[in-house]
Amino acid sequence: MNSPLRFAFCVVVSLVWMGTTATAAVLVKEGKPTALIVLPQEPDAAEKLAADELGVHIGKISGAQLATTNVAPQDLPGLLERSRRAGIAVVRLGRAAALEKVIEAKSPFPGTFAIHVTKDQVRVAGREMGTVFGVMELLEQLGVRWFMPGELGTVLPAMKTVTVAEQQIAQAPSFASRWFQMPDRDWQVRLRCGGPVFPGAHGLPGPTFKAEPELFALIKGQRSARQHCLSNPKLLEQVIVRVREMRAKGRGPIIGMGPNDGRGFCECDKCRALDGGDFDPFSGEPAVTDRYIWFFNQVLEGLAADFPDTKIAFYIYHSYMRPPVRWKPNPRITGALAPIALDRVHGFSNPVAPEKSYARWLYQEWGKLLPELYDRGYWSNLADPGFPFIIVHRLRDEIPACHALGVKGWRVETFPNYGPQLPSMYIAARLMWDHKADVDALLADFAEKFFGPAAVPMGRYVGLMDAALRDSPDCTGSAWDMPHFYPAPLRAQARRLLDEGAKLAAGRGVYEARVRMVRQTFDMLELFVAMMDARTRVDFAEAQRALVQMDAVAAELMAQKPVAMVSAGRFSTYVNYMKRFYRPATEQGFARVTGGNRLVAAARDEWDFLIDPPRVGEGIGLWREEIRGGNWQKLKTSSASWSHQGLRYYKGLAWYRQTVEVPAQFKGQRVFLWCGGVDEKAKVWVNGQPIGISHGAAFYPFEMDVTEAVRAGAPNHITFCVVNDVVNELGTGGIVAPVIFYAPAAGKDAKLDNTRPLGDTFP
Repeated sequence: MNSPLRFAFCVVVSLVWMGTTATAAVLVKEGKPTALIVLPQEPDAAEKLAADELGVHIGKISGAQLATTNVAPQDLPGLLERSRRAGIAVVRLGRAAALEKVIEAKSPFPGTFAIHVTKDQVRVAGREMGTVFGVMELLEQLGVRWFMPGELGTVLPAMKTVTVAEQQIAQAPSFASRWFQMPDRDWQVRLRCGGPVFPGAHGLPGPTFKAEPELFALIKGQRSARQHCLSNPKLLEQVIVRVREMRAKGRGPIIGMGPNDGRGFCECDKCRALDGGDFDPFSGEPAVTDRYIWFFNQVLEGLAADFPDTKIAFYIYHSYMRPPVRWKPNPRITGALAPIALDRVHGFSNPVAPEKSYARWLYQEWGKLLPELYDRGYWSNLADPGFPFIIVHRLRDEIPACHALGVKGWRVETFPNYGPQLPSMYIAARLMWDHKADVDALLADFAEKFFGPAAVPMGRYVGLMDAALRDSPDCTGSAWDMPHFYPAPLRAQARRLLDEGAKLAAGRGVYEARVRMVRQTFDMLELFVAMMDARTRVDFAEAQRALVQMDAVAAELMAQKPVAMVSAGRFSTYVNYMKRFYRPATEQGFARVTGGNRLVAAARDEWDFLIDPPRVGEGIGLWREEIRGGNWQKLKTSSASWSHQGLRYYKGLAWYRQTVEVPAQFKGQRVFLWCGGVDEKAKVWVNGQPIGISHGAAFYPFEMDVTEAVRAGAPNHITFCVVNDVVNELGTGGIVAPVIFYAPAAGKDAKLDNTRPLGDTFP
């Protein structure tokens, strides 16, 4: 016996309690190690990780440290015999377990594992990371859970004696590829995420715009770097050459390519001739899927002689989301469906979300065309700063449905907002591994183990918030409809459950900390709703107070160590999305009514509203104050999105108007019109006089000098024409924040550099 092996064996023997008659394998007895971890003589990375994870977790559970040794195949029989005589259980991992035939019979998927346990031996092995996943299965059998990353999310039972039940099992993942596109990969691995990562990419390898602008898109007669001119033969040649170079250097066989992210597709006659005449209703522009399928086919044909195994992976996305109608894809094309412009709240079969049946149709039709279809979807609320967003209902609907539709794997975009989304991503990982998993049992287990004495009210809270999204007819992709997802009576019910949970968990260590974390995510929601409600009432002082309090709660969650409970750092959802969508209107609105500035008058939240699909409103004079008729409807602005009011996918022009009384006391004073934001650009008239055009930065405030147009002591007619051509956030459009008149303090002036001259192009 070699020296390290002899040492490890002797350590265990010296601590064994002799005479054990249990039918299960005993790893630890009364706090003393009674097992030895055995690895192959030259273990690979997965085998080493499996041993480390097993040893670390057994140590945390019991306080006992299991010794580990490496053994050559010829030495294994002797070690097993000595262990048997001494009553030591041997934990054989990876190739040392000799379970290759069992694994081969189970599945070819990476991650497949087998576990065989007798009184004397625990054998765990698997394909690639399968040995690690097998160890995770054993630890889960012991009661270990990883509900979210970090110590707060980890459940570790305390036991002096650790036994593993006799068993012979083999498991294989339902999907070959299972990944969240977010950090904390060690946590994902513990949840058995793994397999190949879909290698799709934006852009084409090869040319640069500066060197060869003729290879790029022709838009309104000018070359643009936004996309490529696919019909140019020189572009095809360059892409083929570049891929050959990549393959020669060992890249591939799968090469990611596709359109650049965003719009700007070539309008030249030859490129348009490659299209199939289809139109994408969600991007609001002609579908360009066919031209790209044609191009990918040509690339693969050009590579067939030298690299016939080359595959192209692309994102099925934006205005190339619909299936091709003209060109049949080469079978060596793989795609990942990324339905960015579709409802992120509801599942495929939810009757309140008709567009999700369309999403299911997309998966179905692409699955007929491509041998391998992946999901590159979104399990996060787009542009959400980090408020509660529990979508278990959606996951338990869509993941099994995608399995039935033949989806091969997942590379899902989501945010590391672990507190607000808990337990959604945990459930998602379990379903990606086993699409038949009992979700109700998983939720019950989560509530019991994560919240302990507070399991009942906290489990009900999770169910309440999950059902609120499931049953809501709203489906916007940002936080604009939070007050509609979670109306006041529901929030009051949620608060009672959280308070009850806090009372039951008080003084109970980690359970108290977990309940507090969840309560803080709900505090953020309520403060956000309070801020938005106060803004709607034009109570900017109250809105500012709510914002300051929300910042404090978010800061505590983002500072959580070792893992932030709300996304932090450079890509912080709270910092970035509050700055992008909500903070400027609150802070600037507060500044416009304080510091000597005075509120003159405020527009009501409800305006007269009219859509203008043919874009003729300015020509027929919808801006004139004396105009009547025209079937204008009532529409709210800062308190509800377009989606909530029946305009879910409208793109184009829309008109807003109302009359505001300006007090006579402001006669002769400078007066400014301030708007907290529009989606995405507005032209403004006051009393029939054109005032200006906004800067075009969606959701960002702007102001205009209306001194010459306003009538003090009389009604004033305000008219906005808003263009919304681009999908900025799902379901939004038009005026999205308060509109006020204010008088600047004496000696102060407004900054008007955030507007465009009236001569600027609009829309």
